[in-house]
This record gives sequence, C-alpha cells and structure tokens, in this order.
Amino acid sequence: MSRQRSEARATGARRLYDEDILRWSEQQAELIRALGRRRDLPTAFDAEAVAEEIESVGRSELAAVKSLIRQVLLHLIKLAIEPESDAARHWEGEIVVFHAELTDRWAPSMAQRIDPDALWRSARDTATRMSRGTPAAARVAGLPEHAPLTLADLLAEPVEPGTLAARLSS
Repeated sequence: MSRQRSEARATGARRLYDEDILRWSEQQAELIRALGRRRDLPTAFDAEAVAEEIESVGRSELAAVKSLIRQVLLHLIKLAIEPESDAARHWEGEIVVFHAELTDRWAPSMAQRIDPDALWRSARDTATRMSRGTPAAARVAGLPEHAPLTLADLLAEPVEPGTLAARLSS
C-alpha cells in the first residue's frame, strides 16, 4: 500500500472517530478481532479484550446520550406540568445545558439504537414517582403513553424548552 493511500485511510478513520464514535469503535474492534486471528502475532496479544475495550468507548457514549435524552425529557415534563413554578427557569436552563451536551455527543449511528418511546416511558415513570402525593401527579398521569417528541425534535437547534414542553401535553 502506498504511503499516500495509507495516510488517506488513517485520515478517514480519524474523521469517523470525530464524527461517529460509536461506528468508529465498532469498526476498530472488528479490525482488531481480524488482526487477532492472525497466527504470526505474539500469544500475549489479547485481541478480544482490546476489541471489547474499544467497543466499550462507543457503548459508553451511547449510554451517555440516552441518559441526556432522558434528562431532557424529565425536565420537559417538569416544565410542562408546572410551567408557573418558581423552578421553571431553572428547568429551562437544565434543558439547555443537557441539550448542548447531547448535541455534542450525538453520533448518527446512534439513531438506530435509541428507542424514543422507551426513554419517554423511563422519564415519565420517574416523573410519576417524583410527583406521587402532590397536585402534579394527576398532570403527569395525563401525559401521553408514547413519546410525543422525535429524536429530530430533541436534537433540533436552537432548543426551545417552552415550545417542546407545550408539545408534551397537546
């Protein structure tokens, strides 16, 4: 392989690393597994463990993105059910911060691995537990069963907490 072609491949891998860490980690793990099947490598090279560690980088990013989506949804629920609360401005600020981190960590390949309905149910269940015994409990119970927002809605910039919160109860 020519030096130029090798550098182009390395640049492509680097670009993928920067743009889609999940896909990069899976591709690199597969390459390491293929390398590990070679017979001319030292026996001390544990290709499978190295591949699993690299894959864990992508899985960790995916878990972080799911957590951030859940946090955005939970704070949108709080804002939707108690828009006049003294804490409403704080919740809006939290949504903006969580959204910024979400969009920073987002990778295109994550879309097929994220179930918006599951994250919505999780956030809604948390809100249900948090509101038990309060006047807000009935409003939480009235929220939709299925996710009223898509991933595209949650990733759109700039984030508009009030607009998104209003869509939860419509």
